[in-house]
This record gives sequence, structure tokens and C-alpha cells, in this order.
Amino acid sequence: MLSFRPAETNDTPSIKKFVAQAGLSNEGIEECIQMFIILETDKKKMAGTVGLERFGESGLIRSLVLDKEYSSEELLLRLLTAIIRLADQQGIKTVYLLTKVTSIFYTLGFMEIPYDKIPESLLKSAHLQQYDKDQIAIMKRSLDFN
Repeated sequence: MLSFRPAETNDTPSIKKFVAQAGLSNEGIEECIQMFIILETDKKKMAGTVGLERFGESGLIRSLVLDKEYSSEELLLRLLTAIIRLADQQGIKTVYLLTKVTSIFYTLGFMEIPYDKIPESLLKSAHLQQYDKDQIAIMKRSLDFN
């Protein structure tokens, strides 16, 4: 059985390790740990995680990782839905993400945008700055649930 829970400060080292093992940058996780969600087994093993960096009314989804043992499109979509809900609850109006594979994100209403359309506030993200803009796609979704 898998369940979702908000990350706590003491989860920082395990999330950083989990994200690094997946080959992603764990830079800056400690600054936004309260905006991370953990997917875990009933034995408290981390099966996935996703986080959000806040920049005013915008958010950058980051560190979306699933353990290979639990990797499925369904769980990926559930993690994304959970972080989008959290962003909406926090009053974030638009979420962005960086990816090399865009197809699954269209399912949740994301659209690809040019790099020069990223809000200036997001350009300050250490997470965003580490990627070559020609090697990734930037996707955006407005949150208008209300």
C-alpha cells in the first residue's frame, strides 16, 4: 500500500539522497522542503517524491522522482496532481516544470512555452539555472480551480 504525505524538515537528507540517486540535482531542496510531497510504502520506504519552489504567485515543480520498483505513469500523474493541489492551496496561480519528455504533462493541462516566456522571478531558481535551456522543455500550467 502506498500513501502520500507532506515532507518534514527531518526528511531533507533522505529526499536529497533519493533525488541524487535518480541523477537529478538536489540543490536547494532544504529551502523548500515544506513544499515537498513524499510517496511511501506502508513500511515507510520512500517510493517517490516531488517538490515545489515558490516565486510569488508562480511555482516551479522540481525533483519529480519515482523509485524504479514503483515507476508507473499512474503514480507519476498522482504525484503531479498532489503537488498541483498543494500549489493551488498555497495561492500559486501558475506552475512551471522542466522536462526532457513532454507528452505525459499534456495530460494534466501543461503546455510547452519558450524559455524567454519564463517569469523573471523563476530565473533566480538555482534548480532552473543548472540546466542548459537548449536541452530541456519548459512547461506551464495555470491553476484556476476556484
